Amino acid sequence: MRFSIISIGTELNLGLITNTNAQFIAETLTNIGLECNYIISVRDNENDIINSLKICSKFSEILVICGGLGPTDDDLTRNAVSKYLKVKLVKIDSLDKTSLKFLSHIKNDNLTEKLKRQSYIPEGSIPIIPRIGSASGFIIQSNNNLIFSIPGVPREMKDMLEGDVVPYLNNFLKEKGKSLKKQVIKKSVLMATDISESQLEFSMKSIKPLAKKLNVELGITASPGLIKIILISKASSLTECSKNLERLKKEITGMLGEYIYLDKEGLIGDSLKEAISNCNYKVTISAAESITGGLISSLITDTPGSSDYFLGSIISYSNYAKEKLLRIDKNLIIKNGTVSAVVAAQMAKNCKEIFQSDFSVSATGFAGPTVNEEGKFVGLVYACINYPNGNSEVYEKNFIGTRTDIKFRTAQFVINKLRLNILKFGVGSKQ
Repeated sequence: MRFSIISIGTELNLGLITNTNAQFIAETLTNIGLECNYIISVRDNENDIINSLKICSKFSEILVICGGLGPTDDDLTRNAVSKYLKVKLVKIDSLDKTSLKFLSHIKNDNLTEKLKRQSYIPEGSIPIIPRIGSASGFIIQSNNNLIFSIPGVPREMKDMLEGDVVPYLNNFLKEKGKSLKKQVIKKSVLMATDISESQLEFSMKSIKPLAKKLNVELGITASPGLIKIILISKASSLTECSKNLERLKKEITGMLGEYIYLDKEGLIGDSLKEAISNCNYKVTISAAESITGGLISSLITDTPGSSDYFLGSIISYSNYAKEKLLRIDKNLIIKNGTVSAVVAAQMAKNCKEIFQSDFSVSATGFAGPTVNEEGKFVGLVYACINYPNGNSEVYEKNFIGTRTDIKFRTAQFVINKLRLNILKFGVGSKQ
């Protein structure tokens, strides 16, 4: 069955806030086997809300309206739904308790009446009593549509969606199961880095016929230094969905290799932790950062439990810090430049010695907008990994984008390379 999401709020249409509610609703209902075909955001205008209901009702069996249920003048959802369905609003006296829950110690007749607006729902609706806020939701069936109206405050929305809407839908789908063609929808994600969207799409061309055969949709969402490959499987059973997803994930991972750092949605730091947990010995790491200004350390420590293996970092942003904290020879910097393979290697080597870690990483480069070393350019980055056996490897990269983009691309690249090398070294005993 298909569903539409109608998000109410002028602030959404003005671009003042991101519509995270719609994302959460779409993901939650997709996970129970429904398919979202429309997501619409509507300003706080009664006619616009009614028009959105007319549009979505033609193409979706289930409509989820989010927002516009409060007590203020611009909360117009209940009015719009009642006009759309040509029914009157009726007051449910039992809802007064929740409508007035935040007014127990204030005596104000005008405010009381205003808050009691939340006790009105379209005639024929089933009220959804709020556990967190004061705005009641409602469920109503009309012709071929099942309509849910829930609050727009994120905490209230999530509680009502998971606690009331999903259970109702599960029962509804169970009852309708005999007359519906059963279809299960399951989503999976692969995380990739250090590859462009166009490169990735070209590489995956040969996989598309198989995906079509298995009824799996492939999607790509890209941002600098981070790509999500989204796989959506549709089948008659969860087992078949899972089987088809695993087959495609294996094909994609085999083709893209080291660019894939996680076979599920997550952080680059999560993939590093996973690699370390697969080692046959305890691994410790440290970092010497220049261009990234602490971002490598931040991405590593975003993952809980990173204190077990991350010993610390030195943010040697200036030459003074490189010389005094990392003990880099001043003449080495003068001769080769701050952004050079030699300096990157020395940064990683000295950092490893200072922290006595098994692995160390370093990064130095130009994030822009200007370059202060002749013959070098914005986006030039040297990164180094120093291994447990004392050997090291330096990588030269040419990143594009804004200053922020280049820093993030660098940090993602370094952590992914560290992950891959830990996997290589970690299969044996400590050297």
